Amino acid sequence: MSFFTDKDEKINRFTTGNLTVGLKEPEWDPKKDNDGKNLYPGCTLYKNPTVKNITDSSHGEEPCYVRMKVEILDKQGEPISDMEKLNLIYKTIYYDPEFKGSYTNTGESIKLVQNRKPGYSLKEMTSYSMINPLWEKDTYRSGKASLVFNYKGKDGTGILNNGEESMLFTTIVIPTDWDNRQIQLVDGYRLDISVQAVQAQGITAPKEAWAVMDQLTGGADEKDI
Repeated sequence: MSFFTDKDEKINRFTTGNLTVGLKEPEWDPKKDNDGKNLYPGCTLYKNPTVKNITDSSHGEEPCYVRMKVEILDKQGEPISDMEKLNLIYKTIYYDPEFKGSYTNTGESIKLVQNRKPGYSLKEMTSYSMINPLWEKDTYRSGKASLVFNYKGKDGTGILNNGEESMLFTTIVIPTDWDNRQIQLVDGYRLDISVQAVQAQGITAPKEAWAVMDQLTGGADEKDI
């Protein structure tokens, strides 16, 4: 007697996700281009801190929530507490929607032009915001010299998908209106920028993501420039 035989096997394989974000600003190179050195009234420089979700998607997509932290420091690397200085420094950071740079490539703009002479006055800068409207300041977590910005995206969900990128601001402008005293007050200030990210899966809203980031110690990918 013979029998037909058959065998079927189902293998369930589970893999872990992998979240990786990158932070670059290809326009800013103090060593090569002396960026940030010898500032003067009317000085205009491109500076575009840009975050990108560079997760390897071979195991699937890994959308995430991201936030950037901008620390304003003095020559010794300490947070600046002098509000007069801080208010001046706030007025040097701008987002130009016409800027064409990216995470990997340098660019230029037809609006705020690098090294333009004679530069831009404070009145000319009133129509520009400090940051990209796709980001918003986290007033709860921000301090005077430690500014936290949460990514909200075009649709307001705050999710940065695989391969997507977004820049926080684009340009440093020293207004033509400033005098020697104001220039001396901001002399040597430093912007330390970092990004934190947490996976979107399993999290229902941006507010929850920020709370998770607060709780994590080394659990989210963090990059500094």
